[in-house]
Amino acid sequence: MNGSPMSEFDLSESSELPPTSITHSSIVLSIAILSVVVIIFLIVLCKLVRCLCFQQNSNNHDQTERISSVIQSDISTIHWYPQHHRSQIKHSLSCDHINDGNRYTCTTKDGFLSPPLPSYNRCHSNEVNSLDATITRSSIQINQQTMNEFLNIFFQIILYLGIIAIIAYFIYPLHNNIENYFKNNVVWITGASSGIGRALAKELIRLSPSTRLVLSARREDELHSLVAELPVNPDQCLVLPLDLETHEYGFQSKVDIVLDRFNQIDVLINNAGISQRSLIKETKYAVDTRLISINFLGTITLTKAVLSHFIQRQKGHFVVVTSVAGYAATSLRSSYAASKHALHAFFDALRLEHTKDHIDVTIVCPGFVKTNISINALEGSGQLHNKMDPKTEKGTDPTVCAYDILHGIAARKHEIYVGHLASIVIYLRRLCPQLLYRIFLRTEAS
Repeated sequence: MNGSPMSEFDLSESSELPPTSITHSSIVLSIAILSVVVIIFLIVLCKLVRCLCFQQNSNNHDQTERISSVIQSDISTIHWYPQHHRSQIKHSLSCDHINDGNRYTCTTKDGFLSPPLPSYNRCHSNEVNSLDATITRSSIQINQQTMNEFLNIFFQIILYLGIIAIIAYFIYPLHNNIENYFKNNVVWITGASSGIGRALAKELIRLSPSTRLVLSARREDELHSLVAELPVNPDQCLVLPLDLETHEYGFQSKVDIVLDRFNQIDVLINNAGISQRSLIKETKYAVDTRLISINFLGTITLTKAVLSHFIQRQKGHFVVVTSVAGYAATSLRSSYAASKHALHAFFDALRLEHTKDHIDVTIVCPGFVKTNISINALEGSGQLHNKMDPKTEKGTDPTVCAYDILHGIAARKHEIYVGHLASIVIYLRRLCPQLLYRIFLRTEAS
């Protein structure tokens, strides 16, 4: 386990903490989608209003001229006449009905052919059954007032949307303040010796100095070095060594130690785990079982041990750091991805069963995060991979990832997507799974 985070793409020494201006990738994507929806809505609204304007003008007989003896035949159809060619129309024998995107042309006996006109410069005569034709005046003149009214409405909509955006910009932080959410809370972080877990501890103390921490991992010496780096009172942190692979013995004793020290647990961040780098045909059964044992069984065993305390308090927040692989499995990570899929299902069910107990559940799905997870990953034989993946090396900084996670936890989000391309991969998996499959094939081939 090695105290590594649950993310498939994550672990290294954290650098300086990021500024508070870091933006959630998920929020950016949501704003982009919302903007597209608003633009489409306004375009449709514009076309609708325009159509209504022309329909109104076609029925406005007060703005018409009477022209006699225009039609010399018994043709009964819908005619579009160009307003600036009224003299030629008076001599026409018939009007050719050419349906080309609602564009119509009129031919006179003198061979004059009026070109198709833009919709705003046509004149409408509907179902002509007599020798008289009703032709509206120039639509530009008729629609000037109507278009002005529409523009006023349009700019009012833009103004209202701007006001709402400004209000949301200032109100959102008030309801999603990390310091207020974690103030004086007891937060238990597993896999805290390195990577995302270590960054979470540092970032949490920076943003909420009053938070009390329980730090767990297998490497106790790394946990003590982390405490030495934190600007906190030593009594504010509890170092609690934990090996998820020993889940068969249960973790109730660990929970009791935390309760004896702090009398409460407010947030449990299940971050510990281990990854994989081996083909299915080359992976031993023992490696499969170890991955499932640590990533899934160990995590849910600790969760169940804390659950009774949350139910008793009628309050609590479970956070599980899984991976994008929990949505979209890739090669060399079969059992790892399976353990992440299992975590998604388990914690979704947990949320449904205990919402009535005021227990929150947040699933974190990191993409590529610059950590040592590939170095500590298991190969098919059970040996450590001991290599840094190129994509992992270029991944998101752990402290940036930690900030996004804490921000999402404070907002009580059901799911948090962090890291490069995480949101895109997950949405493609939901909407276009075959396209994502082809992208994966090409990426691996290259």
